[in-house]
Amino acid sequence: MNIRLRPTSIRALIQRSLKMIEGQASEKNIKISTDFSPEIEEAFIDPDRINQVLLNLYLNAIEAMEDGGSLSVGLFGDDPRGIKIVISDTGRGIQKKDLDKIFDPYFTTKPSGTGLGLAIVHRIIEAHKGEVSVESEAGRGTTVSVTLPASAEKVHFHDEV
Repeated sequence: MNIRLRPTSIRALIQRSLKMIEGQASEKNIKISTDFSPEIEEAFIDPDRINQVLLNLYLNAIEAMEDGGSLSVGLFGDDPRGIKIVISDTGRGIQKKDLDKIFDPYFTTKPSGTGLGLAIVHRIIEAHKGEVSVESEAGRGTTVSVTLPASAEKVHFHDEV
């Protein structure tokens, strides 16, 4: 996967990506909230690829909330591995039996899904030398945590191993 890393205002990127889904969220009576740690400004990322990750995660969350709900996006710097983006929804959640398959290409629980969205998310985050994890409870909602290296040194250090 081809990624072009550069210093990027991660907060501004998240805010722009949320603007892109505001209409869809509003139509489905979904309230969006944010919580950004003040000390985090920049991350060394490919902004186009991370925007793709964010949009995939937001759209999955919106689809999981047929009757409205809450979508919250947090940006935190207290993880020793780097910056953490946490996206939580109050949707239908994911059944335990499906959790270990959600990043597999073509796996889907949706009647019209391709099963590629989360597989792409996983590939992009791995290409950034980051991590993605999911916690979910059927009927209660899902939280996706994306951890990205905070600096170029961490990205390149892993590349050389």
